[in-house]
Amino acid sequence: MNVVRPLHRLLSIPPRSGVRQLSTTTTSPYRHRRTAKAKPESYTTPPPTPYTPSEVSKLSKYYTDEQLTSLLAGESAIDPEHFHNRHRQPDHDPMKLRYLDDLSTLDPILDLPTGPQIYTPGHPLQPIPRLDDLLTPSTSTNTTSGGSTGDAPWIRQVSLKTGFSAAEIKRLRTKTLVSHSVVNQTHMGKIRKIYCLAVAGNGNGLVGIGEGKSVEFSEAQRIATYMAVRNMMPVPRYEDRTIFGNLDIKVGAVELKLFSRPPGFGLRTSQYIFEIAKCLGLSDLSAKVSRSRNPMNVCKATIQALRSQKLPETIARGRGKKLVDVRKVYYNGAV
Repeated sequence: MNVVRPLHRLLSIPPRSGVRQLSTTTTSPYRHRRTAKAKPESYTTPPPTPYTPSEVSKLSKYYTDEQLTSLLAGESAIDPEHFHNRHRQPDHDPMKLRYLDDLSTLDPILDLPTGPQIYTPGHPLQPIPRLDDLLTPSTSTNTTSGGSTGDAPWIRQVSLKTGFSAAEIKRLRTKTLVSHSVVNQTHMGKIRKIYCLAVAGNGNGLVGIGEGKSVEFSEAQRIATYMAVRNMMPVPRYEDRTIFGNLDIKVGAVELKLFSRPPGFGLRTSQYIFEIAKCLGLSDLSAKVSRSRNPMNVCKATIQALRSQKLPETIARGRGKKLVDVRKVYYNGAV
C-alpha cells in the first residue's frame, strides 16, 4: 500500500475557514435535510395557567405540604418558551405495553393480599382449615353448606382433608385420562390389577392429578379421583386464559413445550393436555410433545410445567427491578 497518496490527498484539500479537514474524502456541499414532522396541538400549545386555590386544595389530598411546595416550585421554574420542545412518545413503539387486564384491581395470585382474607368457594387461594372445624361433623354434612348425610364416604373424607364442602367437591370437573391393566409377578404367580390416572379441577385456577390401582376398574377410578382432588393446587394464569410465557420441561423421555397464545386462539393440544387445561380453566394454549408420547408421563409433565411458571413479580424481586421492566424485557412485551 502506498502511504504517500493519502498524505498527498490530505495536503491537496484546501482548508475551510482556516481549519484543515482531516478526512480522505471531500465534504459534500449539500447538507442532510431532515423532514420536520408536525407535532400535535397538545405539544405546541403553551402550558396552562397556574393552579387556582381550589385546584391546590384538591392536590393537597394526595401530597403533603412539602411535596406540593416542591412540585409547584419545579413547574414554575420551567420556561414556557421551552414547552414546545417536548418529544412525543411514538405510537409504533414495539415495547409498548398493551394490557387486556385491569391493573387497577388486585389479582388474587400475582398480587400480595392486603387486609383480612375472606374465603370464597372455588377461589384458587384456599384458607388452611382449622382443626376445630374439621372435628365438627356439621361442617361437611350440614344442609346449609350444600352437603347431605347420603354422600359417598370418599367425598366426606376429601371434605375433611381439603376443607371443601361436599357440594363444591361434586361441582369439580373430573376426568379419567389413562386406564390400563398391569401385572405384578410374585412367587405366587401373576397378580393382575387396573391402573387409572385422573385429573380434577374447578375451572378457576385449581388442578391436580391422581393415580389409583385396584383389582376392579371402578375402585381404581375412585381412588384416582380421590387422589386428584386431594392433590389440587393453585396454578397462576395470565388474564385467566393462558400461561405466563413459554414452558419447556422434560419428564422421563417426554419433552414437552407449552406456548402462550393470544385471545381467541383456543386449545390446540393433545387430548390429555386438553383435559388438564379444561379443568384448570385455560382457553388459549398450544403444546408440542416430542420423543416419547407416554400418556402418563405427558400428564405429569404438563402439571409439573404449569406449577413451575416464572411469574413477573418473582423475576422482578430477584433482579431488583420493577415489574414493568421485567414485563418489557423478559417477556418481550407479551405479558
